Amino acid sequence: MGDVDAIKDYVFESSRLPQIRGASALLMQCEAEIRRRIREVDGLLLVARGGFLLAEVPASQVPSLVQEIHQIFASRTITATMTLAWEDPPGALPPPPSPIADGWAGRLIRAAPPSDPFPRRVAFLAARLRAAKESRTTIPTLETLPFARKCAICARRNASEPLYLPGGPLPVCPICWKRHDAGREARSGIRRMWRLWHPGFPGEPPQDLEQLVEGDPHGRLAFIYADGNDIGRHLMALSDPQAYQAFSRKIHRGVRRAVFEALGIALKGWHGNFWPFELINIGGDDITLLIQARYALPFALAFLERFHRHTSFTASCAIVIADHKYPIRYFEALAADLLQGAKERAKSGPGPDSALHFLWLPEPVAGEEADLFLQRYQSEEGGRHLRRTARPYRLTQARLLYELALELRDRVSRSQRQQWAEALTRGVLPSVQFIQYQIARAPEGDRPALWKLLEQARDLCGFTGANHLLFWVEEPGRAAWVTALMDLLEWAELLEAA
Repeated sequence: MGDVDAIKDYVFESSRLPQIRGASALLMQCEAEIRRRIREVDGLLLVARGGFLLAEVPASQVPSLVQEIHQIFASRTITATMTLAWEDPPGALPPPPSPIADGWAGRLIRAAPPSDPFPRRVAFLAARLRAAKESRTTIPTLETLPFARKCAICARRNASEPLYLPGGPLPVCPICWKRHDAGREARSGIRRMWRLWHPGFPGEPPQDLEQLVEGDPHGRLAFIYADGNDIGRHLMALSDPQAYQAFSRKIHRGVRRAVFEALGIALKGWHGNFWPFELINIGGDDITLLIQARYALPFALAFLERFHRHTSFTASCAIVIADHKYPIRYFEALAADLLQGAKERAKSGPGPDSALHFLWLPEPVAGEEADLFLQRYQSEEGGRHLRRTARPYRLTQARLLYELALELRDRVSRSQRQQWAEALTRGVLPSVQFIQYQIARAPEGDRPALWKLLEQARDLCGFTGANHLLFWVEEPGRAAWVTALMDLLEWAELLEAA
């Protein structure tokens, strides 16, 4: 079993699109070479995607394979590494020592029948891998001298290679040079792969983030991170390596199909010079994607629906939206934090369902904890707690959110929506009175649709039968009021140019 160390730090060290694309391509090349080498020694490859490896190989080949895998990463990436763990002796299951027989180790051993040891073997190997990661004492790095010129891309290492760009050569470090070179080659591969799915799609892959957001008047970029729900638990219940391998392949194919189908739906009718998205990674059951903000919600909804259709599992999705100049590493950190909230929401309903969480930073501020930014939607009023957002949403609610946001965009002017958003910050009664007054001034034929829209916005809060005041709902059992109207107003603004 193997797992790439600090994979996100390696991929998102730079916010330049060629660097991100190249880092992902280099890791995929490492995985491809590892797969080839395992087949050469007559091994059984269970999974090798998204930085994770699990395989069965002849015990005599383990020492040489471990050395070769380390060499593959060193030669292709210089600093990226993979921590490895293996059974020693092969297939051995350590019995629980008496002091821990009644602890978690003992429970784990007793959880699987003696006739079905494969799940236990995988569990013990995972524990050994975690221990190996925690005990790492060295990491590969390049010596950095204080008086040497720094890399023009990462600004962390010494520059030793010229990178020739249209604007002139840049002094860069070997790591950034490798990533850029791999990203340039990967661009043509992305073009071929995309056009296999959508042959008539116009334009070309973007060369940088400026080209990716071309056509968006505000230059808003969305980082999407999605992951399957409870798939790891299902994998651990499989009884043999062949079933594990078949299931992993099925999930990967289903995820890939869901991604390309969802992109085709979200970008239907799009025309431009450069594609408004960049697919960073399709792992085992997770994806990472950059896309123009106006297409983020349509893509996320289509992906979650098709993920379930093609894999029979649900998934969770996180969207972070900010200016395209916002550091990508913060995009990723916030999305990973939001994803945990989406997963909790997916499990909170009466049955399994997909879930969606999101965060828009109109004025980007550096941070890695989403809760710090979500606090701006909360306030106190007369001993009551007010929450101007109902996110995260289960998939059924998220579909309604999208439909209502489109209707709000079309029925209410942008300036009036901004007034509504400002009124929400004043409290329950002031906001209700102000919006009631605004609707009363609207043309008589538009009023019924607006009243219905606000009633449906109340339903997004999920508190059926609770006390309510137009679009505000009292949270049962708490002195708190919640509204989803701010979520609708934000997405109406983000979908303005769509």
